[in-house]
Amino acid sequence: MHSSIDGTARKAVAAAHNPISVIVLTLLLVSVQVTSSHLQKRCPTDCECNLDQRGLYQTVCSRVQWRTVPVQDFDKEVEVILIRGSKNSLTIGPVFQSLSKLEVLKITNANVPAIGMNSFWGLVKLRTLDLSRNNITQITVENFRGQDNLLELDLSKNRMERIASGTFGHLKSLKSLNLADNSIDELNARLFLHLAKLKHLDLSRNPIDDLPPEVFKDVQELKVLKVRGCHLLNVNPQVYNMLTHLSELDLGQNQFTYFVRTEFKDLKRLRVLRLDGNQLSVVVDHLFEYQKSLNILDLSFNRLAKISEKAFENLSNLTYLDVSYNKLSRIEPECLEPVAANLRTFNISGNLQLDLMEVNPTFQVIPNISTLAVADMGPLPLKLFEPFKQLRTLNLSGNHIDNVTLQIIHPLVHLRLLDLSRNQLSGVEDRHASQLAQIADLRMDNNPLICDRCHMGALIDMATELPWPEKPVCFLPERLRGIPIDDLQPDSVEICMEVIVDEDHDAASTSHNFLEQAGSVSVLAFCGLMVFIVLAVIVVSTAICLSRHRARYYTHEEKRDTMMEKNGTETSILTAAGSEINFKFPYTDRVCTIDEMCIPPPPPPPSKPPANVIERFD
Repeated sequence: MHSSIDGTARKAVAAAHNPISVIVLTLLLVSVQVTSSHLQKRCPTDCECNLDQRGLYQTVCSRVQWRTVPVQDFDKEVEVILIRGSKNSLTIGPVFQSLSKLEVLKITNANVPAIGMNSFWGLVKLRTLDLSRNNITQITVENFRGQDNLLELDLSKNRMERIASGTFGHLKSLKSLNLADNSIDELNARLFLHLAKLKHLDLSRNPIDDLPPEVFKDVQELKVLKVRGCHLLNVNPQVYNMLTHLSELDLGQNQFTYFVRTEFKDLKRLRVLRLDGNQLSVVVDHLFEYQKSLNILDLSFNRLAKISEKAFENLSNLTYLDVSYNKLSRIEPECLEPVAANLRTFNISGNLQLDLMEVNPTFQVIPNISTLAVADMGPLPLKLFEPFKQLRTLNLSGNHIDNVTLQIIHPLVHLRLLDLSRNQLSGVEDRHASQLAQIADLRMDNNPLICDRCHMGALIDMATELPWPEKPVCFLPERLRGIPIDDLQPDSVEICMEVIVDEDHDAASTSHNFLEQAGSVSVLAFCGLMVFIVLAVIVVSTAICLSRHRARYYTHEEKRDTMMEKNGTETSILTAAGSEINFKFPYTDRVCTIDEMCIPPPPPPPSKPPANVIERFD
């Protein structure tokens, strides 16, 4: 007995002196303690409680039916609370004081009508507050009392119209403020009082037509300013003079028509400038002369007919340039020479007036770009992409590319992403299939693909090995329509099906395939023709009726004039009684229409007038 005990003791001592055993035992003990601690934490009903990516203890509540937040059901140690999608109007009041370790609070899409007074008092560790997608109409300075350490505040997608000056005065450490998608139509002076540390401000999609310089007096350290989708016609130069630290400026989707040469002269630290969606017709010389650090420039969806040869002068660090969907007819090679060294992404899509037969000299200037977009441009010259030996991404959607013109991609041996959607491809020849199979991501949706051996045989055979996230989908034959090629059964694929091509309906439109809508288009055309015929008959009939009516009218007028001459003219009788003089004219109660002929009644028989009446005969 004693010997067995001594043996066990010796084994325990040996295990204690083994370092690996000690480490394993320690880890087991720690995991047990963590698990037991986690199991003891409280979690509200219909919520999930776990650790987020940063290791913080979080509670996530979705589609709840609360009217007030049941803070008593939350664990006191909770650090992150996410409440979203409340079915009822959720009221926020001063109920979070007991959650002293809370760092992130997000109550979104919860029909919150207002923020209560001192609702976040006592949450000294709170860093992020997100109240977006609610129905908040008004905020006051008392709503944020005690939040000296808050860094991010998101009030976007609410219903606020006016915000008083100094409302954010207690948020002295705030770095990011999002007020986008509200109904703010005016910015009050000193609105951002005490927000000296603010770096990111988003005012997008508010009906603001002016940016008063006084508004930005307290936020001169801003690095990002977004006013996209407002009603701005211009910006006071004093605003730029105050915000010299801006690295990103978004003026997209406003109503700017022209920028003077010195428009952005004070913004020498800009790296991102978005001017898309305005009404610019020209980019003048040296407009971006002072933006030597600019990396991204977006001029898309304007009315640009011309870009001056020196418009991009000094933009030697530009890597992204978008001039798509404008009215450009030519891009001079000299225009791109200043940006050629570092330009990597170039988008010229949607410039229908651009002559692609003459664009080759311009492309010769930028042979090192890696991303090119030439979508919605119509037929493309076969040698268009020969200058681009290093191209990795290419967008050719909406260009009427068919099985023959697909050879345009032959020089592009390094492609990793290719968009061929919305074209007229009915298949892929064997000589192109091997090249396409090497591309990591290929889009071919909205093409009239014919899934038989003659048109798609090569791709069908290697369909399961293709790396593309989305495989091509069959359009013909009808029994295979909508089926991806990797789901086809080998015995269901025909060798060569007979196809009748209608040249008027074989192109893929920009949003859907015309082949799929050929029958409905014919019906609509027939209905339109019938409506036109009916309208023409109605117009002709109405014109004939009006001409006949007019002839009858003048005939009646002539007859009436003849009768008037036979019966004499009407007389006026002046009657004087005492000191009054009355003019009496004969009249009849009957009213004649324009189709009738009225004959005046015969004159009354003569009678002896009274003594006090004087008759006057004209």
